[in-house]
Amino acid sequence: MSDSTGLSSPTPGALPGSRPFVPERLRLTANDAPEHERLERHRQFFQQLGVRYGGSATGVDPIGIDLTMHRFPGLVFSSSRLHGARYRRTRESNDPTEDVGLMISREGRFLVSQRGREIVLDSGEATLVSLTEALDSVPCGDMLILRFPKPQLAPRLVGAEDCALRRIPAGTPALNLLTDYAELVERGDACASEELQHVITPHFYDLAAVAIGATRDATELAKGSGLRAARLYAIKKDIARNLDDRDLSVAALAARHACTPRCIQRLFEQEGTSFTDYLLTQRLARAYCLLTDPRHADLKITAIAFDVGFGDTSYFNRTFRRHYGDTPSGVRALVRRSGHA
Repeated sequence: MSDSTGLSSPTPGALPGSRPFVPERLRLTANDAPEHERLERHRQFFQQLGVRYGGSATGVDPIGIDLTMHRFPGLVFSSSRLHGARYRRTRESNDPTEDVGLMISREGRFLVSQRGREIVLDSGEATLVSLTEALDSVPCGDMLILRFPKPQLAPRLVGAEDCALRRIPAGTPALNLLTDYAELVERGDACASEELQHVITPHFYDLAAVAIGATRDATELAKGSGLRAARLYAIKKDIARNLDDRDLSVAALAARHACTPRCIQRLFEQEGTSFTDYLLTQRLARAYCLLTDPRHADLKITAIAFDVGFGDTSYFNRTFRRHYGDTPSGVRALVRRSGHA
């Protein structure tokens, strides 16, 4: 991870015509600096990326700047907590960029103005803006901005030229999925794998297009790929976080993810498995990791079974042996012998 100093040159392999070029993850935190220096740090950070930012204090709140930028093939997205300043963004005169930005207010308010029009986004709302024209904004809160090359996103949209500064309401299903998906990717290890990045990027395009207003063809494609993949990704992350919950069920997941139990069952069926089999496999895998980890050598097998969501030790032993070809105690003994070999 980099900060605002020592930025590298444009990253090889970045999509031509799509700027800024950034490392896989780039961070700017200016809250530790004297307040009168924070806007200058923000200006320098973006200047090295080919973007001009002018800023001025609003006088309402102290200036706060904390942002993280991620680069994927054909996509840049940034999450930030900004307040206390008004910004004007322009591009360098030699920048051939034809990019657009989907601005999402995750929490707080976000005033955006462009082409003589103005919109104020409340929590959960979003809008699309041009990044080839001057843009004024007063962010206050937690923001997510997704930057797409316009030539790639526009064909997926109905009336692409009329989408700018059109409010996307809070609660829009595709927008909720998009926001959740971005958060999961940020928390996960997606940035570490270039192969995974190429898989994830199309999902962002699908979700963004449906949230903004996709063509019929783009909507059908999204249903078969991006929307399904994003929802399944979120559900699998939810399962991983709650393996110890013996009451974890399709119904509980459906309630949390605002879909039907049958929808979740179909997602797993399309992967050639079932929710029950997937959950069982994940619990057994977690148990295997605990059994083979020397740090948990003193943890009783019964406790491990309960810790990964099994309520019946006999059932745990049977399914573990069927899956791994040995009992939990046998696997643990083998690891111990190997450690003394």
